[in-house]
Amino acid sequence: MWTIISNISTQSKKSTVVLTTHSMEEAEALCPKIGIMVEGKFRCFGSAQHLKNKYGMGYEIEIKISPVACDSEKEIKLD
Repeated sequence: MWTIISNISTQSKKSTVVLTTHSMEEAEALCPKIGIMVEGKFRCFGSAQHLKNKYGMGYEIEIKISPVACDSEKEIKLD
C-alpha cells in the first residue's frame, strides 16, 4: 500500500492523497505535507520538519530489558 500511495503522490502532480494515521513515521515517509487534527478540528498544516520544529518539544526514550531466568516451579510477583 505504501508503494501505491507514494507513486500517486510523487508521480502525478494533479492528484491529492488523503491518508489518516496515528503514526508520524508513516506520515513522514509518505507525505510531503501533514495536517494534524485534534478532537475533530484541523489544528496545523505543514511539512514534517516544520511541525517538528514548532511542536516537537517532547522526548524519546528507548528502554532495553534483559530477560529474567526463573524456575518453572516459582512464580514471580510484581507489586
